[in-house]
Amino acid sequence: METFFVHRFSHATSPLSNVFRNCAYYWTFGAYIAYYVNHPLYTPVSDLQMKIGLGLGLLCQVSNFYCHILLSNLRSPDGNGGYQIPRGFLFNIVTCANYTTEIYQWLGFNIATQTVAGYLFLVVAASIMTNWALAKHHRLKRLSGFLFLRLTLYTVLWQLFDGKEGRPKYPRRWVILPPFL
Repeated sequence: METFFVHRFSHATSPLSNVFRNCAYYWTFGAYIAYYVNHPLYTPVSDLQMKIGLGLGLLCQVSNFYCHILLSNLRSPDGNGGYQIPRGFLFNIVTCANYTTEIYQWLGFNIATQTVAGYLFLVVAASIMTNWALAKHHRLKRLSGFLFLRLTLYTVLWQLFDGKEGRPKYPRRWVILPPFL
């Protein structure tokens, strides 16, 4: 539902070939996880662990949806508007709040199910989204004219001057994608 009503895709950002790759990726992992969760020897987690995982997963899913609404509102309906730096909610702290909430949503799922297949999916998805977050973070740095000093877990921002060519300054973000960068 979110894909139809929130996201605005273009060929430049999402070519048709991505549809087939994404479907293969999600269907393969979905079948892999379903096999183990529905296996006769699967041992379910405790009710408390299930509730904690479900609660974390739902909270992060709703947060991810809100992040996507914020991102969607930055784009003009015709797609010709300039790029805007995301602000508000978790975007004031994290460069890619949508990726952060999605990663933690899958962590909640894995707390609730405890399968190797689920954790493998989490590692692969987190790796992919971390690469995307790093690329986006570096692109925003170039656009806004900031100097960044990367430390182990946190990124310290030092303002050099206002945004390049009249662009808005990149806001102070402590992390690119917690807890990784």
